Amino acid sequence: AIRQLLDDGVARWAGISNASVEQIDIARDVLGDKLVAVQNQYSPIYLDTQDTLEHCAKLGIAFVCWSPLGGFRKPKDESKFDPFREVAAAHGVSYQQVVLAWELAKGDHMFVIPGAHRPETILDSLNAGDLELTDEELAKLG
Repeated sequence: AIRQLLDDGVARWAGISNASVEQIDIARDVLGDKLVAVQNQYSPIYLDTQDTLEHCAKLGIAFVCWSPLGGFRKPKDESKFDPFREVAAAHGVSYQQVVLAWELAKGDHMFVIPGAHRPETILDSLNAGDLELTDEELAKLG
């Protein structure tokens, strides 16, 4: 169905969500270079999609990270954020900003879509794009 929409000119590009490496390869076989994005969950507390993130980088497909802060309002394991807090303290920024900067540092194919309810949270998230983490900090964060 998606291939037909592409062929008919109804859509120019396609993306898939919650996909495994195998599913990405199947979609790529069907959609070819029209598959331009994969949207999967990824965060310090949800690293299960690391393989899909790396596969997207290899294929030149955008990886759109949903819930990049791991549902920080009620995280499953708060201790996973401790290294991010340490780096944040050294930079004088929020640990959420460090999390987003760490994710963005995974490659040019990486995009994050954090939720925000307050203007200051939106600005904090935007500033993550300007936060440069050292190689040592990135290694510490994983």
